[in-house]
Amino acid sequence: MQKFIITTLLLKATITFLIVAQPEKPPLTHDVYDGWNNLARQQISADGRWVSWEVNPQEGDGWLYLQDLQQDRLDSVPRGNRAVFSPNSDFMAFYVSPPKSILRQALLPGPGAVQMPGDSVGIYVFASSSNTTAGRVETFTVAGEESSWMVYLIRDRAPSAEPTGGMPQQGQAPGEQSGSMPQQRQTQPGQPQGARMIIFNPVTGQKHEFPDVVDYSFSKNGKLAAFIQTANAQDQVIPGLHGYGTGKSAVQTTVNIFNTTNGTTTRILEKAGSVSSVTTCDQGLQAAFLVSSDNSESGHPDNRPAGRTLQNGTAGTAGPDKSYDLWYWKEDAAGASKIVTSTTQGMPEGWNIRKNQPVTFSGNGDRLFFGTAPTREPRPREPLLADEKYSVDIWHYRDSRIQPQQLVELLPDQNRAYPAAFNVGSDKMVQLARPDMPGATTLQRGNGNFELGTSALPYQIQNSFESGEYTDIYLIDVNTGNRRLVLEKHRGSIHRSTLGDARLSPGGRYLIWYSQADSNWHAMSTTGNKERNITADIPFPLFNEQFDQPSLPGPYGIGPWTEDDRYVLIYDRYDIWKVDPTGSEKAVSLTGGYGRANNIRFRHIQTESEKTAIGAREAITLSAFHIYTKQSGFYTVRTHRPSAPARIIMDDVSFDTPVKAKDANVIIWRKGTFTHYPDLWVSDPDFHNPRKLSSANPRQSLYKWGTAELVEWVSFNHDSLQGILYRPENMEPGKKYPMIVYFYERMSDNLHRHYVPAPSRATINIPYTVSNDYLVFVPDIPYAIGYPGQSAYNAIISGTQAMLSRFDFIDRLNIGIQGHSWAGYQITWLLTRTGMFRAAMAGAPVANMTSAYGGIRWETGLSRIYQYEESQSRLGGSLWQKPLLYLENSPLFYADKISTPLLMMHNDNDGAVPWYQGIEFFMALRRLDKPVWMLNYNGEVHSLTRRPNMKDLSVRMHQFFDHYLKDEPQPAWMHHGIPATEKGRMDGYELIE
Repeated sequence: MQKFIITTLLLKATITFLIVAQPEKPPLTHDVYDGWNNLARQQISADGRWVSWEVNPQEGDGWLYLQDLQQDRLDSVPRGNRAVFSPNSDFMAFYVSPPKSILRQALLPGPGAVQMPGDSVGIYVFASSSNTTAGRVETFTVAGEESSWMVYLIRDRAPSAEPTGGMPQQGQAPGEQSGSMPQQRQTQPGQPQGARMIIFNPVTGQKHEFPDVVDYSFSKNGKLAAFIQTANAQDQVIPGLHGYGTGKSAVQTTVNIFNTTNGTTTRILEKAGSVSSVTTCDQGLQAAFLVSSDNSESGHPDNRPAGRTLQNGTAGTAGPDKSYDLWYWKEDAAGASKIVTSTTQGMPEGWNIRKNQPVTFSGNGDRLFFGTAPTREPRPREPLLADEKYSVDIWHYRDSRIQPQQLVELLPDQNRAYPAAFNVGSDKMVQLARPDMPGATTLQRGNGNFELGTSALPYQIQNSFESGEYTDIYLIDVNTGNRRLVLEKHRGSIHRSTLGDARLSPGGRYLIWYSQADSNWHAMSTTGNKERNITADIPFPLFNEQFDQPSLPGPYGIGPWTEDDRYVLIYDRYDIWKVDPTGSEKAVSLTGGYGRANNIRFRHIQTESEKTAIGAREAITLSAFHIYTKQSGFYTVRTHRPSAPARIIMDDVSFDTPVKAKDANVIIWRKGTFTHYPDLWVSDPDFHNPRKLSSANPRQSLYKWGTAELVEWVSFNHDSLQGILYRPENMEPGKKYPMIVYFYERMSDNLHRHYVPAPSRATINIPYTVSNDYLVFVPDIPYAIGYPGQSAYNAIISGTQAMLSRFDFIDRLNIGIQGHSWAGYQITWLLTRTGMFRAAMAGAPVANMTSAYGGIRWETGLSRIYQYEESQSRLGGSLWQKPLLYLENSPLFYADKISTPLLMMHNDNDGAVPWYQGIEFFMALRRLDKPVWMLNYNGEVHSLTRRPNMKDLSVRMHQFFDHYLKDEPQPAWMHHGIPATEKGRMDGYELIE
């Protein structure tokens, strides 16, 4: 890997020289963003010797790093990314992307355009320090266990563009030719579109190549590769082939099996037809795929239903509606056989297999899972021209989903496939989900006897108005398809997180769920019907005690199970409880009450990703967070010995979850603070002998930064509150500093969070702000139901006053406020009640709760009603139940009280807060001749997505604050605006003296 090596020592020396040569550090500027790095995709090899990570700038070309912990050697690959270690820890494979400059050049129109380049693959063999490279790689797959084989696909090119071998030069991706870009092979109509597949063992050098491959699957153990090939059948007439006839080329498809153990290739199918969704089992003993004899572009001639284009610019389009059969092959069979068709017993009448849902084997290989749906009849040829047809959406008051939601979900509805299974041993197909119970969640990698079925259909109207999601939950017998309703009108999520889910235990013996009705966890045997409250004897709340919305709180969550489903770990605010799902044993605090006694929140962390349960006598690692000091760290406790956990490490930093090597007692982890970037470290599992591996942003030391300090005060409501005060580095004694108040709800837990300088999507960048001699105050806010505006006032204004009385370096005459979305609303409300702030910037604020109440969240098509009655807006009732609260909490009706200059951003494709809310407020302030500006980034959503827009917002937002809080000159765009005739021709950044 010598030609990939970066001289780290030289880089450090360069940085050191720059630091010495520049004694007075400058503040951050907007032009530093692109080169600021982010570390990502850190991983450790199974044997614990090798660690890799990426360091990527926000704009430009990044690096892939490889650290040999044994030899203390650091290698790097320019533009390397998405690396994968082999399971035997004998090689690493990775992509190498083309230079961003070349990609940009390829996208430029007109003369001089170049062919769009593709990724390359690099393979580094550890024992021999040898490299293999190949250009224009579409994808690669490395075996998941006990193998040194991998597969990759190469898109064919003209022979003159083939790589010559050897290592790439710096700035050149593997497989690229100096001075010329590879040219993609031009395919003729009717010619196969496949790629070359390489099955490769980098350690032994064995290589097998197959042309015209359009899809493949590689078994987890690296034993079996199944792949689909296409080939020309010249001058043939093949019945059923749409678009081909006598004298034209037709495409013949084959499915093949390659065994890496003996190097043999077996053709298991050859036919004219569409073949897709090939899959293999983990054990490398079976393969399956879908086949359709219908070669038309679509079995649905007109699958573009009439309907308006949605606000986000998308329109519903149905996919192909071909009929597919499921084919199957097992080891030693001469060929594949058809096992499921539209007439197979178990297939609902009038249904067929859809390829929208992938075909997969269960983890143990005993079952195949696939998707089915009712067969759609082809639409008749449309007799009318487009301008002869009407287009209308009919909104009906009894629609289960309102029209905007139906339009957003049109494509998923049209392409819906219902999960089904085929039991290999019994040759039996089982339909798992149906239209009246459309959800079937595969758990335990499909190995168990049960799945969870779900249906929210009876509650769709109610769910559209309430913050909870009512759902009926079924247990489905995967062997028979029989289902039984076990939870009716359950309110909570379904196996989506570690919170209040209804879920099956890892061994499939129990269903467990959190009941909001009694704030307890319940369990039921999957083979019985008796429901048990299994946490009734826990003396502390299991629900979120700080929840302050007008709906029922969710739980603190659930941890892992012990082996054989014997116990489950359940969380309260601080501690972890060991709970018997049968209810026979009393729940005990695994952490011995140590968390509550010491204000530390304990949670189990999974350091080994493949483990599904913890051992009965295992020492498990817990994350720890002190809810007042904000320290974090790790403790350990044994599952069979409830007691005070043993401390491993606790510090004034923020830790990421450690990752342990599969076969070695080595972990990698990250830690950071506001001042220090969260670089990568390595140590033993007890954090002994820690060693820092990365230095992602050495340039930070060249610029002024800042510090973060935890602050406390008592609010106007006599609540003890916390917040964060960010200060500039090396503050001058006696100098007064302007302050910007920034907030959302509760953010003090982020005391040790590191922020990189970056252009703004909607809010201030804190490092940039403090580097430029601003203070930033971030207060926590608790809310009273019905009074969100007043609640914000009680917390934010009391906190700001407390900071003014405590710190004499705050310039009390130059205080600003900034926030987005929910915070943007609160800012506009505060401005109607106080003149404390000299300038305010509010992103996407709701100004009029009476009009917003009846609006639509266009990104989802959902009604906004639930948000005001039960969710974040916290009004606790409908508009007609509590009209005065809607008026009192709407800043629009008090716009005449505002004296603070206001900058807003509200974009015309905002799918969360419709931008007419910003328009209403802007027009009111304009009518009152109040100083107000509104930025509308055309086509942008709630928070900016396009980097040029982010950079522009960053400049304008800080120019706005600099003018009002630092008395700097107005920029031209603030002084006289930018006429539509000059849009795109001038930015107005220049300052007007």
